[in-house]
Amino acid sequence: MPGVALLSVERDAIASCLAAEPEIGWAELGRRLGRHPTTLSREIARNGGRGQYRACGAQARADTRRARPREPMLAAPGEVRDRITAELKLGRSPDAITADMAVEDVDGRPCTETIYQSVYGGVLDVKARDCLRSRRPRRRCRQARHESKRPALPNIDARPAVVNDRAECGHWEADQIIGARNASSMLTLTERVTRYSLALAMPNGYAAIDVLAGLVEAFEQIPVHLRRSVTFDQGSEWAAWQTLASTYDLDVWFCDPHSPWQRGQIENQNRAWRWWFPRGTNLASIPQTRIDHAAAIINNQRRRNLDYQTPAALYAAASTVH
Repeated sequence: MPGVALLSVERDAIASCLAAEPEIGWAELGRRLGRHPTTLSREIARNGGRGQYRACGAQARADTRRARPREPMLAAPGEVRDRITAELKLGRSPDAITADMAVEDVDGRPCTETIYQSVYGGVLDVKARDCLRSRRPRRRCRQARHESKRPALPNIDARPAVVNDRAECGHWEADQIIGARNASSMLTLTERVTRYSLALAMPNGYAAIDVLAGLVEAFEQIPVHLRRSVTFDQGSEWAAWQTLASTYDLDVWFCDPHSPWQRGQIENQNRAWRWWFPRGTNLASIPQTRIDHAAAIINNQRRRNLDYQTPAALYAAASTVH
């Protein structure tokens, strides 16, 4: 866990390992705790060494070091603070201001980073969007961005022609309809060939664990031979997709970032659901029976793109074919 402070339970684990194996190597200790060996060697050295390390004392000292309230350097009134504020309002950059002060050897001058922290922290009488080049109201992390360790999502570009061309039934698209104040949702699915739709109430919202439970409930209603694939957008609510895929032996595909239109059928289908459940509706108060009633009407309407057949009839026919 790089960049994360040691936790109390980790210090307990360190103490237990040292008590059982006083001469344990740093590399082995690091492997057991999932920490860099240097992090652990420094932790033990600053708390008495191998023979004297105690978890409770180490945690207390860490808490003391962390609690160090300190007034920002530029919070106190003074000539330096007034000069920096005035020059920022004139459009000068923090780096240029500190460079001038260094040349002039101004006593008590801050570094560039201190000025940036003071601007974004509201210490100076000037806002970031009014004086900084980026005009960002909040600061971005200065740490170098690391390559994501999250496994690559199966991209929709790899979806086979049999799915894209609607050559067989059993390939689904899924989405969420969000309720009032983002506090509730409704899970919607549509089958690509028959255009048959399913919807389930999600009164507790759309956290990944809740969405997974909703997807499981939905796929339990679908015949086994019609559980072939499902396509999602890039929303974080689908984070448990691997569990779903392994449970039902599904192929899973994801749209490109910011491209939900790539699974346009569910986007269009949601317009029908929105007629029944307009934006701003508290979906937590909608019973499943009412959703099922709306689904029955939607699925039993004849459609031109189905040669004026109904999704319900086509889905029923597909369900009986093995």
